[in-house]
Amino acid sequence: MTSADREGWSFATARVPAEFGAAIHPLTPVVQHAWNGEETLCGLIEDQIELYRHLFDGENDSACPTCRQQAAAAPTRPCAQERLHDRVLATAAGPMREELLAALRRGARIKLWINGPAASLARHYARLDQIVEGDPAMVAALGVNGSIGLARVEHGPWQFIVVLPDHGASRIARATADR
Repeated sequence: MTSADREGWSFATARVPAEFGAAIHPLTPVVQHAWNGEETLCGLIEDQIELYRHLFDGENDSACPTCRQQAAAAPTRPCAQERLHDRVLATAAGPMREELLAALRRGARIKLWINGPAASLARHYARLDQIVEGDPAMVAALGVNGSIGLARVEHGPWQFIVVLPDHGASRIARATADR
């Protein structure tokens, strides 16, 4: 699906439900609770529960009724396009930035968005050989020590490669689309 196929798409219509970690109270292991990072939505504290590495599923029959209700009532959160849009706003103004921002506002597909060591992302995911515009700045942004974010956004016959450093402005390059 291209951005043009998403008639009526907007950040407001694309918001996603809040997500919570899963937790179990050892005395009632068949009931799953929603963990918000401080306590469960029904009020159990960390010392009382076991945390799991998956998300709470309020649709599951084993979900705590109070947690289910609280999770359903929790505010939605921005979609990936809106979150990336907000990060790209800090990038230096220019035609490529404006085109990427417009594409994200129309729901352009984010094909990849990962974080990790810059050297590893440059080697395996940046696809520097496909870049046709913005190459020097992109290579410099990928040449740092430490962790960065890297996103690839599909837009028509192109894709944008976006480097998202922990500190400082993002860098944008235009690349040929994957075939």
